[in-house]
This record gives sequence, structure tokens and C-alpha cells, in this order.
Amino acid sequence: MSGGNVGGTLPKEEQPEIEDREAPVDDIRKIEAAKNSVALILPFQLDKLVPSTLSKEDVNRSAIALDFYQGFQLGLDELAQKGRSFSLHVVDSRDNASHNQSIAQSEAVAHAALIVGPVFPKEIIAFGTHHPNKNVLQVNPLAATKALEFNLPNLVSLTPSINVHTKAMAERVARDYKTGDVVIIYNTADNDGRQFLDGFLSELKTANPTVQVRSVSSIPQLNEQLTLTGTNLVVAGTTDKFQLRAFMSNLESKSVEEFYMFRVYGHPLWDRIDFSIYNHFSDFQPVITTESHLKSWAKGVKEFKDKYYTLYGVQPSDHSYKGYDAARYFGNLLAKYGDNYRDYITKEKFEGLFSTYAFDYNQGWGFVNQAVSFKSYQGASFQLN
Repeated sequence: MSGGNVGGTLPKEEQPEIEDREAPVDDIRKIEAAKNSVALILPFQLDKLVPSTLSKEDVNRSAIALDFYQGFQLGLDELAQKGRSFSLHVVDSRDNASHNQSIAQSEAVAHAALIVGPVFPKEIIAFGTHHPNKNVLQVNPLAATKALEFNLPNLVSLTPSINVHTKAMAERVARDYKTGDVVIIYNTADNDGRQFLDGFLSELKTANPTVQVRSVSSIPQLNEQLTLTGTNLVVAGTTDKFQLRAFMSNLESKSVEEFYMFRVYGHPLWDRIDFSIYNHFSDFQPVITTESHLKSWAKGVKEFKDKYYTLYGVQPSDHSYKGYDAARYFGNLLAKYGDNYRDYITKEKFEGLFSTYAFDYNQGWGFVNQAVSFKSYQGASFQLN
């Protein structure tokens, strides 16, 4: 789609000691940019545009790619202002698996030191299996699919998959548990509930072998396991509105009926659900996991929003923040360590505006981000702890 250099002046300590610095420094910047070559492969789907018209559908179709690209570009620009140089090659993946096979073997990515993208799972697999250089890392920037499903040893998965959330929540429940409490795992048949609770018991027992835990799959079973002598730590993964209504109504009625104490732990997608219809929801101290730790009030976030709006005329989306964070993290690794940057991915953690990175490595499916945050329900919404 496009390509070009992103660069600034070199830091003073790296400038050669010669009388006429301008030309040599420019040459050095070009060499550094060539070494720090990034291929950004995103589904702009420009092949579907009608040249004579631009519809709302066209804009919406390209929104994810455009937002991520604009954030990524802004992140590299900021590193360039600090004296680093990069070459950025932007390629349209078209959301087409076959096309990604061709991209993987093309000149556009042949010399890239880092590949960011594609975005969608089928594209990631098609590109990753056909790209010949397995020493070059391929960053999965947005898909939350479990890394083992890709089976690409050079893949870097930025978005924590549901099993990462499950493990983090199990560890949180284990920390909150006190003698006399009971943990109740409320299993439901919906897909979100099954995925979130898959492996939860095992992770909980690993974190705290002494925890008293019960698994139930119905409201009557749940009520049979309630304790009056401690707190009932109830873990629910359902996002189904009917299941949630029955679940919450039951907790509210039981808390009035007897002096039961509850703490509720839920699915990360609860952040998108309106719980204000339940009068006593906040009484249960609900907690969820989240991939984001975006603090809208923070100085850095406000500065980014202002700069982004000035450049692009729109407010940044979550994808914009993710692109910005990815550019700053990987761009900095490239600039600091060159060809050896992959050796430092598990060593260098990162706290960006939206994302936190803490990677572990598996020979079968590459680098996986294990960092999630927690939100508790305060007022009428989930807020970062």
C-alpha cells in the first residue's frame, strides 16, 4: 500500500565527531531505517472501494485498520522525534487468506525486521505458514484467539486470550479467599460461560490448594452450597441476559432472605453489559478482568487524544491506542537491540496507555501476553482498581 522512512536526528552521543555532520548523519539515519524495517499488514480492503464513491460501508469496513495504523504511525513518529529511524511498509491484507499467502512471499515483507499483522485469524495462519523467514517475528495485534490454535512459533500475541483471563481471575479469587469462605463456580451452557470457566478449578487449586470450592450448574444447586459462616465467592462466566437475570435476581433475594455475604467474579465482557437494572449489584463487590488499563484522566492519555484529534480530526478508538502502544514497545526494542530484539521480549515489560505487555514464550506457539488488569463495579460501571 505504501512505504517510507520515519526518522529524526540522532541523539548527540551517537553523532559522529566530524566537522560537517549533516550528510553523514543523514546516511546513518537511512541505514538505521533500513535495519529497523517494519511491515504493517492490515485489512484496509481497498480492493472493495468504488473509485467514484465513498460510502459509509467503505469507511466502516476499513475502520479497524485505519485506527490501528494511525495510532501506530503516531507511536513511531514520537520515537523518531527522540532520534530513532524506521522504515514502515503498509500493506493491505484485504481480509483475504489467499491474498495473504502472496503477501507472505512478496518483496513488500522480504526485508522486514518485524511484521505487525495481519489482523484476522484466517489471515494470520495463511500469512504465518507461508512466510519463509521464521526468525522474523509476526505480531498478532488484535485477535484474542488462543495462540496454540495458530501454532506459529514466531508469533507474538498481544491480546490476552480468554484462558489468560481465566488464570488471572483464579489467582484473584485465591487471594481474596479466607478460611470459612466458599468458592462457588456457577457453570452455564452458553459459550462465553464455558470458555471462561474452562480450567478455572485447576488454576484455582494451583493458586490455593486449601480453598473450599463447589461447582454447580443451576440456581437450586447454587443455593444448596451457600454458607452463612463466611463469604460466598461466586464465579460466573455467563454473558447471556436471561441467565444473568436469573442469577442476579436469585442473589438479591437470598441476600434479603438471610444474612448471606457475596462477592461476585464475572466474565471480562461484563464491562459491556448494563447492570444498573439491578438495584443491589454493587453490594456484591463485582470484579472482572480486562485487557485495558486505559485511564481517561491520565495526562498521557489526554495528550494522546489531543494530538490524535489534531492530526486526524477524529477521537481515537481502542484500536488507535493499541496501535500506538505496539509501535512504542516494538519500535523501542528494535532501536535498542537491533536484530537481537526478540531476546528481550520476555525480559522487558511494558505499560502503555491502553495495553500492558508481560510475555512468556512457548516453542509451539510463540510469545503470549499474560498481562490483564482488574475492574470493580463502582457507581454504575466497572472501573479500574
